[in-house]
Amino acid sequence: PFETELPMPTYDRVHPAPPLMDLARAVIAIGTEGGIVPRGNPDRIEAHNASKWCRYDIAGVDGLQEGDYEVAHGGFDPVAANKDPDRVLPLDAARILEREGRFRKLNDWYPVTVGNVTAVRSAEKYGRERGEALKNEGVQGVILTST
Repeated sequence: PFETELPMPTYDRVHPAPPLMDLARAVIAIGTEGGIVPRGNPDRIEAHNASKWCRYDIAGVDGLQEGDYEVAHGGFDPVAANKDPDRVLPLDAARILEREGRFRKLNDWYPVTVGNVTAVRSAEKYGRERGEALKNEGVQGVILTST
């Protein structure tokens, strides 16, 4: 047996939320820690160790077009996602489900940050802030993609 001289981190256990009872009437949001941002990264989300999360409008947008959106994330090869940003933030698929009536409405904005080397305490803070903002908008469920 051995004992490490480094303190081991402990993490909170997060219990899942109860399931949505009527998805067809729910407002759903999509979001990502994959760093999909409008072209030019207007809010300058860092490629790693993000100091913030941002929100971007997607009202009336059916899919994320190459050249209009790009990857700000520094932890993966961005070529495929820059060519088709819906690969990381599947707005195109969410719109299809919305039109099919699988849920009532897609939220008008998406939250985004970069998870690459971001401190756990920062990620917890961003999660709480995003959750509160979405809840205040009447969102009942979130599809949160990762890389």
